[in-house]
Amino acid sequence: MRILLAFLAIACASTKPLPPSTASVRRSFVFNGERVGFSLVTWNADGTITNTVDIHDNGRGPHSDAVIRLAPDGTIASLDATGHTELNAPVDEHFTLRNGHASWTSREERGEKDLAGPAYFIPNSATDSDAFLLAALRKNGDTLQLLPGGTARIEQVGDATVRVTGKETHLVAHAITGVSFTPNYVWTRDDGSFFAEVAPGFWFGEEGAESAADALTARQEEIRRARDKSVADRLGHKSPAAGFALLHARVLDIEKGTWVPDQTVLIAGRAIQGVGRDLQPPTGAEVIDLQGKAVLPGLWDMHAHLGPADGALNIASGVTSVRDVGNRSELLDDFHKRFDEGTAVGPHVYRAGFIEGRGKDASHAEVTATTADEARAAVEFFSKRGYEMIKIYNSIEPELVPVLAREAHARGMGVTGHVPCHMLANEAVRAGYDGVEHINQLLLNFFADHQTDTRTPLRFSLVGEKAAEFDLHSAQAKEFYALLREHKTVVDPTYATFEPVYIGEQGKVMPGWVATVQRLPAQAQRYFLTGGLPLEGKKELYARSWEKMLRVARVLKDENVTVVAGTDFLAGVSLHRELELLVHGGFSPIEALRAATVVPARVMKVADGTASIAAGKAADLVVVDGDPLASISDVRRTVMTLRSGVLYPSKELYETVGVAPW
Repeated sequence: MRILLAFLAIACASTKPLPPSTASVRRSFVFNGERVGFSLVTWNADGTITNTVDIHDNGRGPHSDAVIRLAPDGTIASLDATGHTELNAPVDEHFTLRNGHASWTSREERGEKDLAGPAYFIPNSATDSDAFLLAALRKNGDTLQLLPGGTARIEQVGDATVRVTGKETHLVAHAITGVSFTPNYVWTRDDGSFFAEVAPGFWFGEEGAESAADALTARQEEIRRARDKSVADRLGHKSPAAGFALLHARVLDIEKGTWVPDQTVLIAGRAIQGVGRDLQPPTGAEVIDLQGKAVLPGLWDMHAHLGPADGALNIASGVTSVRDVGNRSELLDDFHKRFDEGTAVGPHVYRAGFIEGRGKDASHAEVTATTADEARAAVEFFSKRGYEMIKIYNSIEPELVPVLAREAHARGMGVTGHVPCHMLANEAVRAGYDGVEHINQLLLNFFADHQTDTRTPLRFSLVGEKAAEFDLHSAQAKEFYALLREHKTVVDPTYATFEPVYIGEQGKVMPGWVATVQRLPAQAQRYFLTGGLPLEGKKELYARSWEKMLRVARVLKDENVTVVAGTDFLAGVSLHRELELLVHGGFSPIEALRAATVVPARVMKVADGTASIAAGKAADLVVVDGDPLASISDVRRTVMTLRSGVLYPSKELYETVGVAPW
């Protein structure tokens, strides 16, 4: 789910308005070489601008029709937008600016503000808003107050010359900060008009110029890598040759589930050298007095889709290992390499190669397969890159699942994923799945049949409609649990990503997220107001189903089925929420912490070297100012994280992505 959300964040950043002599301009959205949507901007004789955006990928996507009027300073004077969100909830958004008074209303939010100077309103709807932001910034000294909150700045950060429709064309890269966690990069022509926004596997820009995407992406990645290295060099603190000595630490024994007080933890290089009460720091070691603060093994997120801000978000949050289960290969491999080198801040990365079918409602993936030969080639593609697993997705034909599983297992790779359309979870397990991703994919085993089209949002709504009345201890359920147990299947519920789907209301931050959302960049906070599935007539039903879903992890654990903590949501901070949700559903705090430490390490076959605090283990640790065994929410109170023996201060690292410390 996070992949589409990340692309939509870029999609809402679009073009500088063209002069009135140009009647309209059309641009394309391309994911992994496939066109998935368009934007049409038209300048009308009455001074208004109409903007239509439509995206369809992975069985869903937003649509918006907007009418915009600009003020003389280039900011938005009025906006009226209708349409639907990614999950088909209605969009009805309005903004006006009159005589220095701004007001806005939508199904997500309502506000007003008297302005002392220029300010730019960023719509929640999928419009080409940032196009106009680009122009407005240049008219207002490269800095603008944002509405509802924040400040945007723009600077030129590089250039490139590429071939566009057969001609060498010079383009300029700009970084807009203050809108998201990391800079939004926008490419313009020399006259300042918008050309494109790109990312690995993604294009949004002038229709017909898509061939420029690879060259622009390569140059933009150089710019991004340089920024990442500067952060890593500034905040990554390496020990002297004699190492670190952490004094007066309250160490978590992850296996026993108890605190061991007043410990000294000695670290040299990438490993823990010793743990004990009476250890003496070596001569020349850097001594850090923790004054009784808690030291936990570094946390794991078993369902990630890494993006540019995620390395810092994870490490600041104490997450030192992730399993990425779907990404553009060159992007993921680059993260893997640079995180390990220390030229970017980020966790250890375990990789699952994303394999999808093809079709109207498919996710437009880099690697697809519709035949047995293509399936074998897909596995080989990721095997050659050293991936630990493959991930099978919604539109793979069921008959290809055994082929993919055999090929992966023959190469020592694991198999996880969604359950393909027209297949049930029990059949996927029998065909070779080692894991099932998402609580809805698991429960569809009881609610779907071979005719159910689970490539669409029906894969969410059907579970919301049926789970409330389902008996988790029925004979049918117990038979399924026995199958999972027999096959040693690993279940990754990813509750954090489904909480907004089932109980998120437009205009309200979910109660469990309030404290975290307040720490986020002002514009990022607004995502938490968008809601999930349409709730009309189903709010109470979905809430009861959600409570039943939360209980599933406890039932699985009691049935000796392995459960791991993964998020498929905002990096780092959502892992904290995942642990809270596991506890809400019946896990004890130590069980939840194990699901995010030693259990995933065992699943990924690396527990001998990591995920507990002992001599010889990897120096992957998080220091917490609190007691997560008494209150799992204290896991948010990160002070510092050590990743392979390199120390990162959480406060300063959060600040690099615009997040306030706890």
